[in-house]
Amino acid sequence: MIPSMVDDLLQCRNVVVRAPNALGDLIMATPAFSRLAAHYGKEHLSLICLPAGAALLQGNSWFRELIAYDRAKAHRGFGGGRRFVKEIRARSFDLGIILPNSFGSAWQMMRAGVKKRIGYFKEGRSWLLHAGRPREHDAQGRFVPKYTGLYFMELLDVVGLPKAPLAPSLPVTAEERSRAAAFLTEQKLTLGPLVILAPGAAFGPSKLWPPERFAHVADALAGQGAAPLISYGPGEEDTVKALQVAARTPLTTTRGLNLGVLKAVYERAALVISNDTGPRHMAVALGRPVLTLMGPNDPRYSALPEVERGEVIRLEVDCAPYRQPCQLKACPIDHRCMRGIEVTRVLEAARKWLS
Repeated sequence: MIPSMVDDLLQCRNVVVRAPNALGDLIMATPAFSRLAAHYGKEHLSLICLPAGAALLQGNSWFRELIAYDRAKAHRGFGGGRRFVKEIRARSFDLGIILPNSFGSAWQMMRAGVKKRIGYFKEGRSWLLHAGRPREHDAQGRFVPKYTGLYFMELLDVVGLPKAPLAPSLPVTAEERSRAAAFLTEQKLTLGPLVILAPGAAFGPSKLWPPERFAHVADALAGQGAAPLISYGPGEEDTVKALQVAARTPLTTTRGLNLGVLKAVYERAALVISNDTGPRHMAVALGRPVLTLMGPNDPRYSALPEVERGEVIRLEVDCAPYRQPCQLKACPIDHRCMRGIEVTRVLEAARKWLS
């Protein structure tokens, strides 16, 4: 990029960031948020995110404003989309940093009159952007997987921002900690080390370790004095029910907790056991050890060994093409990558980290 363009981008004073939608990706974007705030200042930054993301980031020190894009209700359909674009246009943003790869996110920024737009050149949207970068591919033309947070940070290199640490974080307020402490006391979850089990995954069924195996882990750890807690989100109710039916131990869930209080509960965990999904990244951002049960997804997208405490438990399976994870949402055969992970292996790792 020519120096004059970089100078223009660095001098913008009214900046909006379009956040990724998935909560795990949002958490992995927090180093980029911190880097932006260090240069532009919180008073000059706004964030567009889904309502769940706004709840997760309450109390942050990066943005003056969290703008909730409610695709399911307030901004649903053509009319709702037009209303949202009008809301953004009224703010007269100078610069938009578009972290999602979708065409729609760039199109929305253009329609909202954001003067300069930065994003990855993907999905035929380069003509909607003033600057950006292509995704990296190998000699065979395949995308090169990398940690998602690094992917976002490399986009900010286009803007010319000073380098910054790649360490996810989440804000937790005093009120959230107080409400979490009350919940844990009320549910009698303070009598042993808190072990959070996250058996769901919004990505699809291919990421799910069988719920009855989570149940076996919960029973074994409860028998050794731990306090298991099932953490789940919308749409994961059937998985939780299957886990509870299979368990001999009555298991408390996070039902009714908002994301703010949930953060503070995770902050108190001695250990988190999760599929490769949002709760894993919440644990990492809060400095808690996490056992990640990983199957069809490439670990390079989510691995941050310099920061993450815990272990990724996965198998090399012969069904993966070219020995690479398939990335499919539903397994077309026998789900061997997840079913091959034994309860004994998970319990061995859990006991090590709990000790």
